[in-house]
Amino acid sequence: MNTRIFKIALVLIITLNVSCKKAEVKLAEFKYADLPKAVNCNSGYDDLLSEALYAFEQDIVNKYDPKTKNKLRAYRAYISNYISNRTALEQTVTPHTKAVYDVLKSKQELWDGNHLNYNSTAITCIIDSIKDKGLQQTLNALKSTNSMNSEIFAPPLRSNTSYSRDTNLATFIALDLFYSKFNTIDFTTVDLSLNQPKDQPIDFNKRPVNAPVKQQKEEDHTGHNHN
Repeated sequence: MNTRIFKIALVLIITLNVSCKKAEVKLAEFKYADLPKAVNCNSGYDDLLSEALYAFEQDIVNKYDPKTKNKLRAYRAYISNYISNRTALEQTVTPHTKAVYDVLKSKQELWDGNHLNYNSTAITCIIDSIKDKGLQQTLNALKSTNSMNSEIFAPPLRSNTSYSRDTNLATFIALDLFYSKFNTIDFTTVDLSLNQPKDQPIDFNKRPVNAPVKQQKEEDHTGHNHN
């Protein structure tokens, strides 16, 4: 009897281990691994959170300021469009960012249903590391009263640009105002490759337009004696 129970328990353990391994999602490529760490929270996936931030920034720069690539301008445009519900994520998200999201979504502690879990260990660490203490206190006050949501958090960012100097705040923005909204997208109907930044090709067949050269009037020498 004991042997039978042991065998059943062993089968269950093996099954659970196999299921966990199947559920584990890994990012195939870290494009921004050479950039500074965005957060230091010992979450076990700080590198993924950093990748998430830099991928988000690349996407909004490509979308909102592809010519001059001004990151602050791109942030301002995205936040403004977020507040007015005009982010058009289907025209912003790139394949790499979607891959990052798939791995983020597998981190169960990060999420409360389809929303960011503000009480998770990683998010708590990120908020507690925000440099703007006034904003940090506001976020913690909203958390303590279960009033925290992106609709309340986003508007003050119009006049607060400390995210340009604080990767913890920037990471929180990326997670809360960007990745957490991916659940509204039906990715089966979107061709994300269309959102990839495209280099402007050089048209070698295009000839430069030269300004017309004014011709000097020839003097009429008829009847003049040049001797």
